[in-house]
Amino acid sequence: MIGIGSGLLRYGVERMLQLPPGVEVRAVAGLGGALAAGLGAGDVLIALLGEVEESSAAELRQREERGAKIMLLIDDDGLVELPKVTGLRAGFMKIGNVNETTLNRGLAAVAQGKVAIPPELAHDLLVLATQRHEPARSQLRLTPREQQALVLMVDGMSNKQIGRRLQISEHGAKRLVANILAKMDCNNRTLAVSRALREGLYERYARAT
Repeated sequence: MIGIGSGLLRYGVERMLQLPPGVEVRAVAGLGGALAAGLGAGDVLIALLGEVEESSAAELRQREERGAKIMLLIDDDGLVELPKVTGLRAGFMKIGNVNETTLNRGLAAVAQGKVAIPPELAHDLLVLATQRHEPARSQLRLTPREQQALVLMVDGMSNKQIGRRLQISEHGAKRLVANILAKMDCNNRTLAVSRALREGLYERYARAT
């Protein structure tokens, strides 16, 4: 489902989609239109981060819990809006970098429950992370299990996939991820991943597992 307010952008995104036979594409005006159209389990939504408000962010979290997948497109200056989608396991992509290849690759990852972050956006997130006030590196204390979960988060795994890999319940994985975000002082997975990459935590913990 495409829920984008700009008709021109909505049409352009729809034209770039390369979907298997039998997969229906619904294009509606704006995020509100997508939510009203019955976004549910099995659906993949493409929307603009800039159109997400506090109330619609809460609604997106609920729809995601029910099985919907979400890809958010970001304007060049839209990274500062990431905190408002805290808790979403959405994929992210800068509008300026969207083409047939990047869009369809990102959607495929999101549909599989992964957090899709293209390399060029990951670089911007690293820059953003350096601008945030973060606790000193020496203050970060993750348990061995949390270290394992962080590595899997960077690899793009969902809570369900993390639980399966660590042989714990999805609820247990969700609790692990919440603990990691709190300890890293990050509002969402994306910022936590950027910090893990920037500070070398991923490499260090990956070697230890």
